[in-house]
Amino acid sequence: MPLVIGVTGHRNLDPRDYPQYRARIAELIGYLNTRYPATPLRMVSALAEGADRLAAEVGLEHGCELLVCLPMEAAEYERDFPASVEEFRSLLNRTAAANIFVLEPEVPPDTTPADVRELCYREVGLFVSGRCHILLALWDGTHNESFAGTAEVVRLKLEGRVQVATRGLDFDYDGPVYWVPARRVDGGPLVDLPGKWLYPKEANAELLRTVCLRIDRFNAEAARVRGSPAVTASGESLIPGLSERPAADRALAATFACADVLARRYQKMTHAILRVVISLAVGLALTFEVYAEIMPVRELPELYLGIFTAIVFLYLWQKRQDTQGRYLDYRALAEGLRVQFYWRLAGLADNASASYLRKQLDELRWIREALRGTNVLPPPTQPRADLVLAHWVSGQAAYFRSRAKLQMSRIHHVELLSAISLCAGLTATASLVVFWHQLEGMGRWRHWVVLVMGFAPIAAALWETYGERFGLRSQAHQYARFATVFGRAEKVVTKLEAAPDSPHRVHHERALIRELGREALMENGDWVLLLRERPIVLPKG
Repeated sequence: MPLVIGVTGHRNLDPRDYPQYRARIAELIGYLNTRYPATPLRMVSALAEGADRLAAEVGLEHGCELLVCLPMEAAEYERDFPASVEEFRSLLNRTAAANIFVLEPEVPPDTTPADVRELCYREVGLFVSGRCHILLALWDGTHNESFAGTAEVVRLKLEGRVQVATRGLDFDYDGPVYWVPARRVDGGPLVDLPGKWLYPKEANAELLRTVCLRIDRFNAEAARVRGSPAVTASGESLIPGLSERPAADRALAATFACADVLARRYQKMTHAILRVVISLAVGLALTFEVYAEIMPVRELPELYLGIFTAIVFLYLWQKRQDTQGRYLDYRALAEGLRVQFYWRLAGLADNASASYLRKQLDELRWIREALRGTNVLPPPTQPRADLVLAHWVSGQAAYFRSRAKLQMSRIHHVELLSAISLCAGLTATASLVVFWHQLEGMGRWRHWVVLVMGFAPIAAALWETYGERFGLRSQAHQYARFATVFGRAEKVVTKLEAAPDSPHRVHHERALIRELGREALMENGDWVLLLRERPIVLPKG
């Protein structure tokens, strides 16, 4: 899961300044490599003259993966720099063929050729600013009215892009800019200034550091499970024949698989810790009741202290390891990647980060940023909406139906045990009232009845706590909701499959997949917040 550096800057830089610019770019790369050693760097550049090529050269020299997004076909693009075509071609040859692609903007009717060209350059600026985590700008700091220049790309990164058509007046894709002060040819005397970080109004250096540290932590853990049978099986569960898909699809599936396996691992740890904490709480309450009612011996307070110490130690250990936080974060990441994979497989260029966890806490922003980085890939090719409909829609519908049924069974089980505990307490209380005189003469048996009377309600409350901390009822409702959504989608798919092949059918299939993905992202975001509000805590009362 890479950190992505987008590149923008002037084309007509003064060549005499190149050594200092190289040093500043190398400083940024070195800083990121040192701070986040488990995280690869990916650089996105259009390979225009000047800043784009200079940054690409330095990036390749320092081990960055290079992604080249061209505003138009290479032959047409080369007409803008006839004197440096060989330099351009040399950089293309040093870039993996799968990482070179052409962006095609939507061109309104009656647009002049000159305006089309400018639209192409603006599309590249939008892609670079919108898909990178950090924008590297070799810029003189001068703002102008250019529609597609460096100043506009920097502004888009710092202020975001208004997404009126898709989500109302919402801002998206803002982030930090690493500004290397640069001058154009004959732009005044050389001034060797250090690079400077610029941040949007709603962000700062600490937020960037948190995002990058979380991505780096995931990468470090993913490196330990990558290649394991569990990861291989998880990736292949998305679609059959995954190995035959393009490299970008396989890379996205591999990232999903790592997140999925890590989420399941931390889920098991979290559930195990919660069960142990509740079991120890039962032992704590039972020890107190036995000591108070039956055996007032010194060993029982010692046992009580030992159990309480074990609970505190386990609580502090899981808090330090952040087992529950990692479980929820990695599950959210995996589900976002699942939607992103199927969108891409259907031929959709939508970015899951634009629809996911947008109203949630800043501490979850790293998930959106991680999704943004994993989707900095060449546009989808070889679309297979039929595979998406068969393996995502039908598969998820069956999965959520079975999960909803299983969860309701667990709720019934917990409620039954809670009811049995309450009945035992009421029975003990009634026995004590009705058979008071008889029990008075029965010595220790009376104390056992009193113990059951006092402990049974505690046991009932602990069963309720168990269900609440696991979010059993809320999860059952969510599974039922998902089962309903995917079930409706299945019916639509059945109708679509009965329709003849046509562009109209393809349009409806993609619209269904897009809407289903957004619905899944929204529901999963709500689920993450729901369980975050139920952390593991020390038992009280």
